[in-house]
Amino acid sequence: MSALQDKHAEVQSNAAYGVGAFIETATIDASPYFGDVLKALFPLIQMTDNTNNARDNAAGCVARLILENADAVPLSDVLPAWIGALPIRGDHLEDLPVYDAVCYLLKNKRSEVSLVNTLMAVLKQAMSDPDTLFTEESRQYLGSL
Repeated sequence: MSALQDKHAEVQSNAAYGVGAFIETATIDASPYFGDVLKALFPLIQMTDNTNNARDNAAGCVARLILENADAVPLSDVLPAWIGALPIRGDHLEDLPVYDAVCYLLKNKRSEVSLVNTLMAVLKQAMSDPDTLFTEESRQYLGSL
């Protein structure tokens, strides 16, 4: 977790990816640590640039937290910053968990999703970018909105 605060963007980026991958594959309930993870990711999500894909990897990590246990994520606090970091601009492998998480939220937590209009504008931009990756299920669902 300390690597998320490293002075080098490449280390931060790799750490964000690694934490997300751990959350995604853990065989234990990691949700008690979500608050600490989110606190460490916040500066990366707020970055104005995407040096070494740090913001993209942080957005992917948040998506993995949502997919793992959305009830353990304070959505009203997290979603405005997370949506503001989208769409993914460089590391398009992060598109997959991000847009799966968006679909999950729209299907299951829509009343908690603030900034729906902003999110829809992000989705329109992402869907028009030929580099954006989607799972087939996400592509179909988002295409139906």
